[in-house]
Amino acid sequence: MSASTHLINRARVSDAGYAMVVVMGIVSVLTVVAFGGFAMAYQTLHEASVNSQEAQGFQAANGALDTAIARIRLSGYRAGDFPMQFTRAQLGSGEATVTATIGSVHEITLTSVGRGTDGSAETIRTRLYVMDLYGMNIAYGSGFNQSAGGKFNGNASVYGPFYTFDDLRQGDNLGNAMAGGFGWGPIYINGGTLDVKSGYLIDVGLLYVDPAHPDPKVVNPAVTSVIRSVPQMNIPRVDAAYLDATYAQAVLQSRDNIQGDETRDPDVPNNEWGPVPFPDGPLQYKGAAATGARADAYKVIDNNSVRDQSRATAFVIGDNQSFGDPGHDFAWNPSTRTLTVWGTVFIDGPLDFTGHINYVGNGTIVANGNVRFVNSDFVPLHGLLPGVVPTGQTLNNQTFRSDQVVGIATPGTIRLGKSSGGNEQNPDGAPTHAGAFFADQQIIIEARVMMVGSVISQGIDVSGNNNMDLRTSPNLGDVVSNAMPGFGLNVVSIGGWARQ
Repeated sequence: MSASTHLINRARVSDAGYAMVVVMGIVSVLTVVAFGGFAMAYQTLHEASVNSQEAQGFQAANGALDTAIARIRLSGYRAGDFPMQFTRAQLGSGEATVTATIGSVHEITLTSVGRGTDGSAETIRTRLYVMDLYGMNIAYGSGFNQSAGGKFNGNASVYGPFYTFDDLRQGDNLGNAMAGGFGWGPIYINGGTLDVKSGYLIDVGLLYVDPAHPDPKVVNPAVTSVIRSVPQMNIPRVDAAYLDATYAQAVLQSRDNIQGDETRDPDVPNNEWGPVPFPDGPLQYKGAAATGARADAYKVIDNNSVRDQSRATAFVIGDNQSFGDPGHDFAWNPSTRTLTVWGTVFIDGPLDFTGHINYVGNGTIVANGNVRFVNSDFVPLHGLLPGVVPTGQTLNNQTFRSDQVVGIATPGTIRLGKSSGGNEQNPDGAPTHAGAFFADQQIIIEARVMMVGSVISQGIDVSGNNNMDLRTSPNLGDVVSNAMPGFGLNVVSIGGWARQ
């Protein structure tokens, strides 16, 4: 073999070796990449599984929290409802427990712990403001307006929760809660701030003010804390839909007699008249009906058979003209000065009250026109019962009997006048007007009044130098007639949310 041939063979062997090295290197790299890809895929699968399990825990916690909030909206907060337990069968994604912690007035913190199928846990916490619509006084339009430059006149007092839009200003004669002013609280001022005369106290415990507005001018830190946020509130309206519904309800309820004939035995429970269930409420009597033709909807005061404000003149309650018969759901007895209202009554036009009026029953009078109390008071026949107020005291004239609470609702204005009532230095005084009062335009105070219950309107006007004393009731929302606007509405505003 020649020397050149030997060199060629050695070169071929060398090239083959180099090729083998290159191939092995590529195989090694591919192997590393493959194992790396497998590891990454495994890690991704593991993380996806963990995320899925975490998502299941979150879904369970979130679903339980939504359900708890919905129950509070419907039924209000009840301590006995918590903790709420939710099963996998209910939620689908796991199990959950919701607990509640009471904070300040109207403030509740809900904590929901959800557990996924593998036992992993997720916690969600939210802060709620829960306000009973008929457990407060509300001016939801242009604010708490008074005729004299937006100020109170006279010795006005407001005891209990009060919510208003725009600035809340107080006049020269408004002092602390025991001599005119605000007591018990809290006060919510949405879109404004508090402007009071220097030297006067606001003894309300909590004052909620918009952060975009100036600090309140006068706050006594010993009795009042300022919170720089205001829970939002949506107020129902006395609109066409509400009027149509209550008109139809009054027609339907005229076909029977809720109170029934006392000579008959009660037949079945009746749920028309209000929230108090059988056996606390009255019974329906089979076949019992008010006297007269059933085509006559006696609980509708109308000039025709449609809701169109057909009555130009006011229907009067309180004069010497009686209406209805004993046992009717809507009747007036001038000799005893007693008005009976069970269920829904509809007046297709304005309504006037005159003189002293005692009422019995659980119902709502809807007036498709303005309402006036002409030197007239309006109180339960047997008065109000004692109750525990926000200060923890038990005071007289605070709570309603379930069979003696009547509400008034109108798309217009309610004017109240009674020349000899009210005492701003006496938060347990007997009222001149008691119940639920809802006016879609204004409530105008034309004489001295002491009101117990709830006043809801776009504006509250204390005209002239008259005096107004408003006091909420601790139980009105529990017993008010189911025909009042927003009945059963518990205003729930979510103030914060956190995932832990």
